[in-house]
Amino acid sequence: MDTVELLQHLVRMDTCAAGERQALRFLADLLEPAGFSCHFEDYLPADRRMDACNLYAVLNEGAKGEALFFGGHIDTVPVAASSWSIPPFAAEIRGDRLYGRGAVDMKSGLAAFVSAALEAAPLIEDRELILHIYGGEEHGCLGSRVAKKAIAASSAAVAIIAEPTNARPLVGHRGAFWLDLRTRGVAAHASMPEKGENALAKMLPVANRLLDYRLPDVSHPYLGTGTFVVSTLHAGINSNSVPDSALLTIDIRTVPGQKSVEILGDIENIVRNEAALEVTVDLEPVWTDPELPWVKRVRGICGDLLGDTVGIETVAFFTDAASVRQTLGGIPIVILGPGEPALAHKVDEWCSITQLLTVEKMYARIIRDWYQGQISEDSD
Repeated sequence: MDTVELLQHLVRMDTCAAGERQALRFLADLLEPAGFSCHFEDYLPADRRMDACNLYAVLNEGAKGEALFFGGHIDTVPVAASSWSIPPFAAEIRGDRLYGRGAVDMKSGLAAFVSAALEAAPLIEDRELILHIYGGEEHGCLGSRVAKKAIAASSAAVAIIAEPTNARPLVGHRGAFWLDLRTRGVAAHASMPEKGENALAKMLPVANRLLDYRLPDVSHPYLGTGTFVVSTLHAGINSNSVPDSALLTIDIRTVPGQKSVEILGDIENIVRNEAALEVTVDLEPVWTDPELPWVKRVRGICGDLLGDTVGIETVAFFTDAASVRQTLGGIPIVILGPGEPALAHKVDEWCSITQLLTVEKMYARIIRDWYQGQISEDSD
């Protein structure tokens, strides 16, 4: 099937809250006949659904030499309660737009790199080409964090993460540091509060102190500054009961030079043991020197196909690139994929078919560039 048909197949598979294994099995069935060794890794997420899964596909597994790595995720956010004008899993095409949940974030990127890899596979004889497709990215990169052993064991020397970037090659994003704070109390009828112990009352002084906190004063020339948000507060089960538990969450985005361990120490000093503190996500910022030779070549390939000069660009949201960077250290990583990032998670999500096919060509040329000498100049 061609890349557009592949994307339609993927969008028609609902991977919002389940279905990851089914979709990954479908991709493995395409990759294995082309010579890819496919391995699945199951994991048990917080909601305990049983089909949470990663797929690791390696061409010429065990071959020597430095490999090119493509990564992305199969899961999507749920369909919003507000009405879609087009069925979210129909993968309907109208003009240049393919609509559906995941069309942008990020099944279009998967379709493009799987297609490019399948085309290149017969021409790469003695080196690995690595494709990692994760579940659980929308839950703090859960799948790629589970995949650390597989990432560490790989021969990856450079990486492309196929998140939607409007076909622009990005060289970094901020890190993510998420915290849960919990207080406990004793439930009682609200008409007899003296019989209980109010967990929310314990949490509010902590929350007020946190609102005054400021991150270490660090700025990055391209990633800007970090952010600190007290994002949710939940307590109790109804209005006429004393709440016996309270949960507050914090979303922190960091830039190079801001260390999560130092921030955690600051938060612990603010909390003063008045709430239980748990780190739920700790992903470092990603920054790749845009002047590295491979990155410059990727930027040149993209510029040629876009007919535009490609500058030094980054994005605010985090991606599976953070897990790859934490595991493989300083390897060059470029975030590059089809789709307008602003359309991710939106009602009537859509991806431009023209851009999808342009990015497939980018991936094909990036593969050809990395495995030069094995793939002919006109292979894309």
